[in-house]
Amino acid sequence: MKKSLLDKITDFIELKVSPPLVKLSQVRYLVTLQKTFMTLMPYMILGATSTLILNLGGLFAEGTGLNMPAVADAINTVVGYVRVPLLQLVFVTINLLALIVCVLNGYFLGEHYQKKNSGVSPIVTAVLSMLSFLCFIDFANLSANFDWPNYILGSPSLFGGIIISVCAVEIYRWFIHKNITIKMPAGVPPMIAAAFTSIIPVCSILFGMSIIGMGFEGFDFLGIFNTLFSYLVIGGSGWFTQFLGFILDRLLWFVGLHGSNIVGSVMSPIWTTMITENIAAFNAGQSIPFMFTEQWINNYVRCSVFPIALLCCLSQVKRFKILGKLSLPGTIFNIAEPIMYGLPIVLNPLMFVPWVLGFAAIFLFNVVLAIFNLTPAMVTMTVWTMPAPLAAFIGSGFNIMALLISLMNFVIIFFIFYPFFKVMEKQELKKEQEMENEELEMLGEQ
Repeated sequence: MKKSLLDKITDFIELKVSPPLVKLSQVRYLVTLQKTFMTLMPYMILGATSTLILNLGGLFAEGTGLNMPAVADAINTVVGYVRVPLLQLVFVTINLLALIVCVLNGYFLGEHYQKKNSGVSPIVTAVLSMLSFLCFIDFANLSANFDWPNYILGSPSLFGGIIISVCAVEIYRWFIHKNITIKMPAGVPPMIAAAFTSIIPVCSILFGMSIIGMGFEGFDFLGIFNTLFSYLVIGGSGWFTQFLGFILDRLLWFVGLHGSNIVGSVMSPIWTTMITENIAAFNAGQSIPFMFTEQWINNYVRCSVFPIALLCCLSQVKRFKILGKLSLPGTIFNIAEPIMYGLPIVLNPLMFVPWVLGFAAIFLFNVVLAIFNLTPAMVTMTVWTMPAPLAAFIGSGFNIMALLISLMNFVIIFFIFYPFFKVMEKQELKKEQEMENEELEMLGEQ
């Protein structure tokens, strides 16, 4: 049987595109980074929410907000009572991002290696990663290290911190693998034995890191790292790069793979740097540096499959109607799997055009809006289960335009899927009618 063009495209994605990407997402460094950022998410949201509350008065400010200065003053007065603890929350989350990532990445990478060699201790690798990173900080100039927003322990040093963390753990693992440790008698308690086992690797690594970090006058290795990786962030922050990643996300979902996780495993460090720098700029009252963040994609483009669930609810097909009623509440909160696999969208030739090309069109449409400064930039993070229009409103710093554009995109998604859904519905109705006729014939024979 001759395959259609769409079948050939699907086979190509499934057999040629997906396998290397899945393999890439399973590289141990990307797996540990993914675990790191998943663990970090609540703390990032806490820091971002604190920043939002600190700037809440700006929503009603004169000239830049809703021009209700009395309300702005009232809010600022109330916020003033908790300003100090809120600033502290921002400091220990957003401002220490690179340091926290170092610790978590070191722990998860150590946990990965412990499965292969019980001598590797995740606690040791976590602390070792943190101290190795701190070996690159000039504590003689402490105040400059904590200045806002160019804090060296925060997002500007994220990539440098990750590299230092990986290097520290890999060298430590080599010491353990080569058995270059202090040997303890069999009767020594495991915790004490582990502490003594790590003495030689830890001392050697930290001494080496200190030499590299501070031992060469006039050379700021962490600064060089940060500068080099800032170009990576800038290169990955443009709409075209983000568009390619988004299309890849849609294609992978279409063949049944969790595209968001696979693409996110590579893009997470870039996305995290972008949104944290946006948060810092928003808090400092500066212009927002990045438009096409992960939050921009989620709140304006990816939105939700809620419109598709709504189509199911309105359908004459019994199966679709039941699916729609069951999945509609979940889709409001961005849970897509019942629709993806129940309708299905996955590997459904009729759904390829709206799912891949339709969403691509929505992305480009919103890029055009962004070029004309109509889509407000995202300046904070929200919980992923928050409905997209509300997340857009809060994430933009309470900009009503963000809410309206997100709602408009819901409507666009509805009408993009509508004709393809109706064709699918017609096919299903025909199948239902045939089944009913067969049942009637069987009853008649009885």
